[in-house]
Order: sequence, then structure tokens, then C-alpha cells
Amino acid sequence: MSGRNIICSECACSCREGKWLEVDGVPVCRACLFGEVEPFCFYPIGVVRNSQHKKGEFGLDKKGVSELRLHPGMVRFMSRVAEESRLTVIWSVHQPGALVTQFERRWDDKRVGPFAARTPNRPNGIAISEVTVLGRQENVILVNGLDAIDGTPILDIKASLESLRRTPKTTRQG
Repeated sequence: MSGRNIICSECACSCREGKWLEVDGVPVCRACLFGEVEPFCFYPIGVVRNSQHKKGEFGLDKKGVSELRLHPGMVRFMSRVAEESRLTVIWSVHQPGALVTQFERRWDDKRVGPFAARTPNRPNGIAISEVTVLGRQENVILVNGLDAIDGTPILDIKASLESLRRTPKTTRQG
């Protein structure tokens, strides 16, 4: 269905390539999904490197080690990141599958939509993962528990709320 104009299954408007998504096997224009808003872009700060190369290979196992390879220009923002026990990694789903409104969630077979699941198949391909920090080498953060595949663009990294709750606040004297 790509490369040509299509007709939106909801509003019957003609849409050109890039202005629609396939939802439950039918084309739906971005205006019907998102309203009349303008999209905006992010610059990836790095890329995931690990042994998970195919969609569906990752998930609840989370035993593998991943490298968060940040672009060299990001090193200036990495001060003391290796001292954090947990981080939140925000990443872009770069190999999404079919977008469906309901499916059986893998770990409990409950029928849910994407907003009640951790599926990479989402209206906006933004995902987050809580990871355990194993160490840092230059512009690379070693982590455990990342459910992203090799080559995934990293959008941002934050200290996890769990990690911050466990860190005592120091007081300044003077």
C-alpha cells in the first residue's frame, strides 16, 4: 500500500505516502489518528548494540547485556552516569510490526491494546525501558534488561525514579 495515494478507511480522504498508517490491516490517515497537529523530530543520541537482531527476539527474558553507544558529542552529558544503579532509556522503535488495536499480551494472554502493553507496535514508535547499569567505558554505557534490538536509536537517558528514591539527598553546610 505504500508509494501511491490511498483512501483513508475512516474519513475517505486521499492520503499520500507517509501521511497514513496501517491499523488492523486497513489504511488510516494520520489526521484521523492524531488530529490536526504537526509532527516534530528528535535527534538520536546514540544506538543500541546487543545480540538481539530480530523483532520478537527480546521481551521478558532481559538477561542480555546491551551497550548504549552514545555519539561522541554526548560524552559531555555523561558525568557520573555509571554511579546510577538504574536508568530509564527512551528509544525509537525502528522495526515496527503491524499496528493492531487489540492482541493477546504475551505474559498473561490478556486481550489488550498497545497502551496496556509493552509492544513495539505503537501509534508513535517511542519506547522506554528500565535498565540496570553495569558500567561505562568512554561513550558506552553497559546495561542489563534492555528490551530493544541491535541498531535501535536511543532518544534519551534518565536516572530512573527507583534509583533516585534510593539515593539519599545530601545537605550542604555553610
